[in-house]
Amino acid sequence: MRENQPKKAKKKKLWVKKRHAVVFAFLRFAMAGFVRLKYHYKAEKAPIKKGPCIILHNHQATMDPFFVSKAFRFPVYFVCSDDLLNLRVSPLIRYLAAPIPKSKSMTDLAAVKNALRVLKEGGAVGIAPEGNRTFSGRLWETIPDAIAKLVKTAKVPVVLFNLCGGYGTDPRWGHSVRRGTKYVGRVRRILYPEEYKDMSVEELYKVIVDGINVVDADSGERYKSRKRAEFIERALYLCPVCGSIGTIASHGTHFACTKCGTRAEYTEQLTIEPPVKGFHKIYEWYAWEQTELVPRVLAGEKLSDEGIQFIDSVKLQRKIFLDGHAVAMDREAITVTGEKGSYTFPLAEIDAMAAVGKKKFNFYYRGKIYQIKGHERFCAVKYVHAFNGIRAAAKDAGHISSPEEHA
Repeated sequence: MRENQPKKAKKKKLWVKKRHAVVFAFLRFAMAGFVRLKYHYKAEKAPIKKGPCIILHNHQATMDPFFVSKAFRFPVYFVCSDDLLNLRVSPLIRYLAAPIPKSKSMTDLAAVKNALRVLKEGGAVGIAPEGNRTFSGRLWETIPDAIAKLVKTAKVPVVLFNLCGGYGTDPRWGHSVRRGTKYVGRVRRILYPEEYKDMSVEELYKVIVDGINVVDADSGERYKSRKRAEFIERALYLCPVCGSIGTIASHGTHFACTKCGTRAEYTEQLTIEPPVKGFHKIYEWYAWEQTELVPRVLAGEKLSDEGIQFIDSVKLQRKIFLDGHAVAMDREAITVTGEKGSYTFPLAEIDAMAAVGKKKFNFYYRGKIYQIKGHERFCAVKYVHAFNGIRAAAKDAGHISSPEEHA
């Protein structure tokens, strides 16, 4: 008789759990003093009381998820880089906060499905649409319209949240926190499904991008530090005066080109004084070098750096250190040189490349995630700029299709 009885269906595991609310409430209390004293950050209380909702924010500083979540009285499940979940403490992070992992610069359908799952369970999903923290102080170079498509699919309230002062206080390329006159997080706008249901993806995308756009360097606010220019070469890698790559060196409040001697100050108001070749803001210089670099690499120039670490970053598990102490890149391939020889990765076979942290970049090759971790003053983003530019040129020539076209 028992054999003929139907089996009970297995209870589906939930992503949203009660312990997450307890953890977020504790962290809001425990981190309050630290955030206030170190960063002088203030979060304005969000008017929305609970999920499901999608919180979209700009990405300026290391601790953005903490800064955003301080404005809300419920747990937020943030979409995060899978690199974060390769740390030794990652199992604890997954247990306490259950972030949604996503591979940088790649279409990740699993991340989309998990986000929709959280929303279906009544949770709130936090996303930085840029997908990467700004080096220049402006929004990241490319924001895919997939974020608007996700919103249209989810049909939940969308909170456009602004972090103002994060780039001035804790720039990605920097090495120390600055004392600013302003660092605040606030809700800029809430979009409800009835407001955006008749918008096209393009119209909604524009509303989202405009709603999270914050440029600290245009605010006129001051950010004090005796080391405010230190490590600026992680972002500025090409001299506008002599055209040399990798010759910018910083110290204290100033930086200079070691080849031609061009020298400038990075001021408390986030400007370059005197302007170098007309560049008064980092984002102006950064945009120029991005477009200048690609034609030079396509014409035969090579990027190279010594003193790197070569890592096999096994997704959501661990990092394995491989043989490699130097990296080079030309228009055809990335080459890593080690004690036992060299390893070549054709660019045509690399799915994507992304800057990670302050001095690392990942590239996705044949189902694996490889990481190049540089020395203290290593500029990772120049490799990403070169790769993306070469890939765009190849796509325009009809040699390759984009990763989205394969998805």
